[in-house]
Amino acid sequence: MAQGSVVFDQAVEYYDQTRGFPPGIEPDVARLFVEAGGLTPHSRLLEVGVGTGRIALPLAPHVESITGLDLSLPMMLKLVGKRTTEPIRLVQADATQLPFKSAVFDAVTAVHFFHLVPTWREVLTELKRVLRPDGLLLHGWNHRDAENKLDEVWKEAVGTSRGGDIGVSFEQRVSFLPENGWAEVGEERSVAFTTSQSPQQYIDALRSRRWSQTWRMSDEQLNKSVGVIEAYISEHYPDPATPVSFQSSFHVRAYKRT
Repeated sequence: MAQGSVVFDQAVEYYDQTRGFPPGIEPDVARLFVEAGGLTPHSRLLEVGVGTGRIALPLAPHVESITGLDLSLPMMLKLVGKRTTEPIRLVQADATQLPFKSAVFDAVTAVHFFHLVPTWREVLTELKRVLRPDGLLLHGWNHRDAENKLDEVWKEAVGTSRGGDIGVSFEQRVSFLPENGWAEVGEERSVAFTTSQSPQQYIDALRSRRWSQTWRMSDEQLNKSVGVIEAYISEHYPDPATPVSFQSSFHVRAYKRT
């Protein structure tokens, strides 16, 4: 295992409710990958960090096969429970040491992955190896039109104790690939949607350590930082149970090795 990588065994039961886009958006997300990568029914894909299949399951009907790789066996078992006839093969392995021959995949998909791996440059080297010469890396990420004010307060409160981005930082999510030997291919694709969350739900998620950035924090660090958030909510939100809506989007861009 890549030293320091985040493993999501403890998040199995709630992972799908905390990721990226709301239910019903999955077909549109799959379409983004198909269009960005020029995927066909003959395409053979690898997904690193396949997890519970949030990307692989809706994408699988569009391609010949998907090999899903993850460190977490419980997460992949969750995918198995949701799978019907989708051509998805699962492998428990480390993305820094891929157990595949060279030049065997037409494309690699990676979503919400690189910030969890401190040795992400080694992963990129392996992806270059297993991709065919004209193969593409399809990178997906989220964007919110306006920053959640509670996120800003949280970041200020936790400071250096924040443990979420141990690999590629949030600010680097778009630039890190061109800066490390990958050239952009075609246009960036995106789909917009609305999400909502109440301040109380935000607090509940922190206290129950639903976000990976809280997993490496001590109880003392967590309680102190949550206290700052609670004080801010008390001052600025008359009813913490009232949901706040956010305009968000999911993005996919294709890259080729240079």
